[in-house]
Amino acid sequence: MKTTSSIKQSLKAISDTNQITSAMRLISTSKMQKSIQKYQANSIYFNRVRACLKDILVHSPQLHHRYLERQPAGKPTFVVIAADKGLCGGYNHNILSYAHHLIRRYQDSYVITIGQEARAYFEREGVPIDVEYLHISQDPTLYHARNLAFEICNMYLNQDINEVYILYTKYISSMKQEPCYIQLLPVGMDDFADVELETEYASKLEYYPSTNEVLDVLISQYIIGIVYGALVQAYASENCQRMMAMENASKNAKEMIAKLTVQLNRARQQGVTRDITEIVGAMDALEN
Repeated sequence: MKTTSSIKQSLKAISDTNQITSAMRLISTSKMQKSIQKYQANSIYFNRVRACLKDILVHSPQLHHRYLERQPAGKPTFVVIAADKGLCGGYNHNILSYAHHLIRRYQDSYVITIGQEARAYFEREGVPIDVEYLHISQDPTLYHARNLAFEICNMYLNQDINEVYILYTKYISSMKQEPCYIQLLPVGMDDFADVELETEYASKLEYYPSTNEVLDVLISQYIIGIVYGALVQAYASENCQRMMAMENASKNAKEMIAKLTVQLNRARQQGVTRDITEIVGAMDALEN
């Protein structure tokens, strides 16, 4: 049986932990909401770019462009987005095990990690990391997305890599997030299956100054939008799962506090009973 002092110490420690987890839950909720707002604000422009791209691909038969054709040389590339820290439930484990399963299909690949947890995981698994980015996943901005997209496009054009996949946790709702991947390069019609054409016409269009120059701009914006969207959705998913993890931790802490409170009351009652028994015994001894 625990003593009264040890129970009080446990109660204080759990109460302090409960305060921390409750505060972290509120912070994660706020961050999740802000990240979703950022994604929704950017999605209007991004969807417009995708619609324009599909329009060009559909109405420009026999189109040849450097971003539409797989490079003859280079390695497949995987951009894996995870968190910089833990305490977010199964978020890191789910996306990293999913990414590892895909990477193992290739004997030789180029791996780009975003987040300290991704770097630590692949180092433990013995997977070579070619490029690593830290602290981007905690502050996803268009600036970071442009830099990453620029590096990926340069490597693709230099034939260092021949296809690019970005792996992240897709935000579906506050109760559901799932690991997924998107093929960044080469760009194909399958990437626009969910996009509806704004206009239907059979004639061939002419683009100024040329179709390839227009595609250079649009595909660059498309890749930036994909990278930015993946970063923001991953950030929202991370904070959503951290929010749920902290909520469960707070719930468990409250249950432990209730149990310890009962134990403390019992220990106090036993102490009082013991003291009364000793007093009564001493009085009986004096009377005899």
